[in-house]
Parts: sequence; structure tokens; C-alpha cells
Amino acid sequence: MTDKARVFDVDVKKCEEIVRIKMDYVAGRLSFDEARRELKSKFDYVTPEEFAYGEQKLKEEGMADEEMHDRMNDIIRLFDGILRQPALEALPEGHPVRTFMAENAVMEKIVGHMKALLAKDKFIKNEWLEVYDKLLLYQRHFARKHNQLFPFLEQKGFDRPTAIMWSFDDAVRNVISKGKKLLDKDDEKAFRELQPEVIEKIEDIMLKERTILYPTSLKLLTEQEFRQMRIGEEEIGFANIDEPQGFLPETKQDEAVPAKVMAEGPTEGFADEFNALLQKYKIGKTAEEILDVANGRLTLEQINLIYRHLPMDLTFTDENDIVKFYTDTKERVFDRSAGIIGRLLQNCHPREVWPIVNRVVSSLRSGEKDKVQFTLKKKGRIVHIEYIGVHDEAGNFRGVLETMQDVTPFAKDGESIAAEQRKEAASPVTTPTAAAPAETKPSAGVDDLTTSITMAGLFDKYPYLKDFFVELSPVYQKLKNPVIFAAMGRLADLGMAARRGGFEPDELLEKVKAEIRKHEKK
Repeated sequence: MTDKARVFDVDVKKCEEIVRIKMDYVAGRLSFDEARRELKSKFDYVTPEEFAYGEQKLKEEGMADEEMHDRMNDIIRLFDGILRQPALEALPEGHPVRTFMAENAVMEKIVGHMKALLAKDKFIKNEWLEVYDKLLLYQRHFARKHNQLFPFLEQKGFDRPTAIMWSFDDAVRNVISKGKKLLDKDDEKAFRELQPEVIEKIEDIMLKERTILYPTSLKLLTEQEFRQMRIGEEEIGFANIDEPQGFLPETKQDEAVPAKVMAEGPTEGFADEFNALLQKYKIGKTAEEILDVANGRLTLEQINLIYRHLPMDLTFTDENDIVKFYTDTKERVFDRSAGIIGRLLQNCHPREVWPIVNRVVSSLRSGEKDKVQFTLKKKGRIVHIEYIGVHDEAGNFRGVLETMQDVTPFAKDGESIAAEQRKEAASPVTTPTAAAPAETKPSAGVDDLTTSITMAGLFDKYPYLKDFFVELSPVYQKLKNPVIFAAMGRLADLGMAARRGGFEPDELLEKVKAEIRKHEKK
């Protein structure tokens, strides 16, 4: 049984048969009615986790995200009346899934009101403005999904549901933004014609969340993980509901170490390893302790205050494309929360822009460009963004610093600047002396791996390596323990794992690279 099958506790043979029927339908070997009949004849029901497991397997079988996205509604229709729905209403207050559901309950009422307004002969703008104020707040719902829930699912190796659903979320946000622009321009005819599409997309995303996302998340994630997810939700905010109370980690220690470790005690050697990690990363320093920085001496409290009062947002991604840091300024340009820390950079963006992200990072990694900058409009403001390549004194690439600043008060002809610079950022990276596009490689490929990558970051990008490590040495059995891994995975790097397993860091790095090349060749 595979790791994913164990996590979901699914019948692998049943799932393989579900995948076969889906593939035959998508490939045209079965009609919709034929596929429906076969599903109903073979299965009394299909659980959401079996459905989600099948989606991940379709990716592994080579079905592209684009095709999956285009056919998702048809595939869900195939399972109408077969997909079993668990009861979700009994969750405690503050549980992230209950909060998502509460927001959708309000959204269902808003959609009902929209239908009633459309049925009226008379168009009253203020009524629609009130509706759209609430629709725009619904974007907080998406932001929490992307920054809080999706990282936990991706850590389990299930990135297909997050990538596909992000595209559907963007479709909802885009159509709401389009409707607001038409309303502001008083284009009553075009606005009214658009509303059925707005309603359809909102109802569609709520259906996908209720039938697939929430049940799958509840099956896949532990209560402690949901409690950790709860941290940072207030930073993003909530959509048309009061701030929920409770369901935070039960103790401060739980924020760093799962409750199961606290209750059952550490495994042999765990305490020493964990203490060494705390010392290495200086966790536990007081806010008043003086630290030597490049030019001066500051306390940790002063450093955090400086970051919090900067007139711009900063985000730092390391050489392995893992998000390590962001500033929590008072007026943030883009939504950020603690859930993005330790997450792969590409997974913090819609999949449609991954090629652009990879081109930008590749040009900074190679030193071909020192920085890439552009300007865009966001929430009625002109925002200037720079991606800066960070290299150490020896010239080694250490990551990317992203800066975002609201330059609306200083911008001249902001819209034309934004259009021109977005076009430049999206175009293929070229060398200074060549007119032809430079050949770019995927960001942070196997040749770019270093021993400083965290084990969580490594398995985030290459989940199959977990089995490889266990085969290398019995010492690495602990990596498959989700409790220990949650506590240490984001602190322990490959070099530390090498020494723990009796390998030289560079030796283990080469073994890892060889295994990745072998897997990619397959």
C-alpha cells in the first residue's frame, strides 16, 4: 500500500478502478452515460477521500492540470448520487473547516438575494453595491484557503486538489472583480448579463468545497494540525462573519511541538536532537538579548519592530525555493499568513503563472539579472514589486528577496507603467547580448539542491524520497512518523539528516540527486 493510500485508509484496488473509469471517460473511450452506468454498477458509494486519492493518481498517470481543470465539472457530475457526504456540522467553534462552512452559509444567502434582485424589473445601484461589498470580502475566504489550508494538504503530498481549486477560486475572484467594474461604470446592461455567471461560479466553488475539499481535509489532517492552522487566520480576516473564538493550540508549546509528543513523550534520542536544533537556530532567545547584526547591535524586539514599521512588504525565499520569512506590516499589499512559511514558492502562486515565476527565479539564480521589477494595480492602488537575487560574498545564490510597496502617491501614468512592466516580466528571459530567448531551466532543479534544504522542503518537492530515505537506513524510519516530522522537518536540513544517518553531507546529497534523476527518467 502506498503512503497516500495509508494516509487516506482507502481501498487501493477500488481507487484504481475509479481512476480507470475516469481515464476512459476523459479519453473518450466511454461516454458520460456509459461511465455513469459502470460506476453505479460497481460501487454503492465513493467517499470524498477515494475521489481525492483518484485525482492525485490521475496526475501521477500523466493527466495535466489544465485538462483536469477543464473536465472537473463533468467528472463531479459522473459521481452525482454516488459520492457520499459526511456530516460536517458537528465541528467545534473556531475549527477552520467550520469557519469556512459558516462563510459559505452566509454566501448562500447573498446568492439568494442576488437572484431576487435579478428578478426585479427595477435596477437600484445601491442594492447591488451592498451585495458586491460582501462579495469582495469573500476573497478573504480564498486567501485563508491558499495560505492556511493548502500548505497542510501539500505537506501530505496532495498537491493536485490545491492546484486545481486555486484556478477555480481565481475564476470566482475575476468574475466578481469584473462585475464590480461594470457596476462602478454604471453599465447596467452588461452588469445584469454578467450576474448569472457570477452566481454560477460562486455556487460551483461552494459545491466543490463541500463535497471534496472539506471532507478530504478532515480525513487527511489531524486535530492538532487544524489547531496549528488556526494560528494566523486573524491576520487575513474573515468573510461576512464575526471572528470565531477558540480552537487554538492548547498550550504555547503546541505551536511548535504536536500534542501527541507532549502526551506520550519523545522517542529515543528525540530530545537531544530537538535541543540541538533549538540551539542551532537560536530558538528561545529573549526579546531583550542583544544580537550582533551587520551594522549595529539590536534586540530581537527591535528587529521585529523595524520590520513591522517598514513602508513596504518583504518576503524571502531561500535557494531551494522555500519561503522562509515575511514581514507583518500594518497595511499589507497582499495577504500573508504563517502558513506560507516552509512552503514551496511555486505553490504560493496560481499554477497559470508558474512559468513566469520560474523564469524570474532562474534569471536571478544565474546572475543574469540582479533584479526583476514591475508595477501593477491592486485594490485601486499602484503597487511596485521587485524580485532581487540574493548572493553571498562568495557569489553563491542564497535566495530571492521580494519587495512590495504602495507607490500610488508617487505614480505617474501608473496604468501604462503597470502594463509595460507586466509584459516585460512575462516575456522569456534573454541575455544582455542575445536577441533570442535564453533557454531557461525549472527553478531550483536537482542540480541546484544543497545540503541546507530542510527535510520538509525536500519532501515537499520530492515526496517519493521519504521511502528512499527509509531504505537507506533504519535511522530514517522516524521521518515517516508525522508527529516527529511535524516538530523537526522544518528545522532539520539535509546536512543534519546525513550526520544522523552516518553519511557525509555531500555523499547523501549525491545519493538524493541520483534518486531524483532516476525517478524523473522513469
